[in-house]
Amino acid sequence: MDFTEYLSRFLDKEFGCVKYQVWKFEGLEGKVDLIEGEGFPLEAYDAPHCNPDRGNSYIRKEEDIYTELHFYYSQEKGMVLRIMKGLDKVDEWVMEQLYYHLYSIILTIEVSKKKEEQKVMIESMHSISSILNLEEVLKKIIRHALHVIPAADAGYLMLYDTKENRLIPKAPVGFNGKIHRFKTKVGESITGKVFEDGKSRVYNSHDELITEMHVNKILPDNFQTIIHSSKKAEGAICVPISIDNHRIGVMITHQWKLKKRLGEEDIRLLEAFARQAAIAIENAQYHRETEKRLEQITALSEQLKDKNDQLQKRQDVHHTLTMLSMQNKGIRNVFDGMQNMIHRKLIFFNGLENKFYYPEDDQTVLFSTFEITMLCTNQKMGFYVTVDAEDRFYFYPIFNGQIFIGCLIVALHKPLSEFDQITLEQGGGVLALELVNRQMTTKIYHRRVYEQFRKLLYSTDKGQLAKYSQELHLDRNGYWAVAVLEVSNERNDFKYLDIYVHQLATRLKNELGDCVSLVYGFYNKIYLLLSLSNAEEVYELKAYLNQLRVQEQNRGAAIFRGGISSVYKGLDYVRKSYDEANNIITYLTNCDSMEVIIYEDIGLDRLFLNQPTEDIEQFIQETLSPILTENSRNKELEKTLITYMEQNQSPSKTAKLLHIHINTLYQRIQTIEELLEVDLNNGQDAMKIQLACHLKKSQLTSRGG
Repeated sequence: MDFTEYLSRFLDKEFGCVKYQVWKFEGLEGKVDLIEGEGFPLEAYDAPHCNPDRGNSYIRKEEDIYTELHFYYSQEKGMVLRIMKGLDKVDEWVMEQLYYHLYSIILTIEVSKKKEEQKVMIESMHSISSILNLEEVLKKIIRHALHVIPAADAGYLMLYDTKENRLIPKAPVGFNGKIHRFKTKVGESITGKVFEDGKSRVYNSHDELITEMHVNKILPDNFQTIIHSSKKAEGAICVPISIDNHRIGVMITHQWKLKKRLGEEDIRLLEAFARQAAIAIENAQYHRETEKRLEQITALSEQLKDKNDQLQKRQDVHHTLTMLSMQNKGIRNVFDGMQNMIHRKLIFFNGLENKFYYPEDDQTVLFSTFEITMLCTNQKMGFYVTVDAEDRFYFYPIFNGQIFIGCLIVALHKPLSEFDQITLEQGGGVLALELVNRQMTTKIYHRRVYEQFRKLLYSTDKGQLAKYSQELHLDRNGYWAVAVLEVSNERNDFKYLDIYVHQLATRLKNELGDCVSLVYGFYNKIYLLLSLSNAEEVYELKAYLNQLRVQEQNRGAAIFRGGISSVYKGLDYVRKSYDEANNIITYLTNCDSMEVIIYEDIGLDRLFLNQPTEDIEQFIQETLSPILTENSRNKELEKTLITYMEQNQSPSKTAKLLHIHINTLYQRIQTIEELLEVDLNNGQDAMKIQLACHLKKSQLTSRGG
């Protein structure tokens, strides 16, 4: 007896001859699906409203039309039995029986799903183990990776072999023949551990590598093999290779001599290559499988022909776009190639530089950078956007890891074809690699500018200064200033910091033009050496940077503060300008202020920027301590004195601001003079008290008091 027959008999026995429906609830997906029914049609009533928070089971009656019996299980799964009969009560034993009987439906579905997943995994692993002729393809991938990552000297791939139950080396570059004997178990050594947990790893010393291999229990034979198959490695990056969510191997690169410290950027770049390797492996699998079947079968089914066509298109697109990328002509070259293939209006938004790429004959702005960023930030897959009845678009977001870096936009005057979809997917991967390369190139350029600027800053004599000025094509006798912008770590998402700095530096260089002689980003700061036509131009620059700061904050991008030094005639004062700009950042940080100011805006406080906080606190205490104790009377005297000094010792203005009678003010001033043992009519005493009050007021402001 099958379940449907059993359920019908059970319901007939308990409730009489009734019509019913069985619904399945998936809490994780938020779906309610009809899986069994007898009687009334689905379209007659809405789907059940599920509420697992009410308990494992409950009854919901819809007037006298029907009754729903709700049952909920672990992992946010549930079943709803809708009976075409109004029931006020259901026996507890009946609810218990139905609870367990309906659960069997969930179990049946889950078992079927698990069997299907297992079948797909076995077929995938079998295909991977059958691709024995991939060496040449994989060598090209690893060599290209080593070319783009200059710090790497050698590398290889390891693919998982199900028959040997080992990771097998493939396409070694920079290793001798012994590397082919280096076969690791899952979880063994660095490669086996990365394959096991799918987490990329980076090492920056020989000792780190050796220690990590032993921590992950490398076998003695494998250890001797890897040691004698290459030079002494000083650094390495190892990343997983996956097709969809299934790992098929790992990619590892070595550097024999530590040229640079490997970091997150290198990991992300190698992960991008790993994704390309996965595509190449998957394509080779399909191709080999197709060739084998063509040899064995004289007539292919229509489904196989479609698969073969799709594979061919995918290979052609991948090959074409990869060749365009390898020409090193930049994003425009790849974009134009995609435009020619897709034969429809295509727009590419470069999220790293907030730049649009349009077809040559159409520069229409359809969406703002803010709109695109908001639409794509939480979208990993392609999606559709309808502007009005006639204008519909397809968005294909591009991510580097979890970071949104760009988007392809297609105008949909006709539906997307399979070839269009393949072009967008393959093109998105190539453009992502181009953007990562561009970001890395910019970081290298900023590092070079940073080193040049430091030479200028630390010139020991006028001869050196003249030499470096000439090398950098700087007018030594012009008007110069230095600006520093600091992107707030506390108010911005840390993982986007490099992108924020990259975007800001690019925008400043583009919009300020010749005014910016040098610009570079370093960690969370952007440094600008500014060439001005006159000293007054600094005020226009301050207004521009504050306007830019508000724009960036309003669109949810970088939140930053900034300082602009005084303007000096001649580069001899560049170090002084640099110190002033950095001192402004320190001042703004202490005040928790997010604005852009120039050095003169600090006023009197500039005299104390480099003064130890302890010395300032000691001076305040020595001068004002008799009225700084914590009681209401002294608080009143402290406020009176600070207000009095701020108003240039004007009794009438002070009394008005404090809302007290002028005689009351005179009494307080007399009390203050007695407590502090000063005479405010004495110039020296008044100056000392004026300074202490100013420092006290600044101290309260910086603490939010």
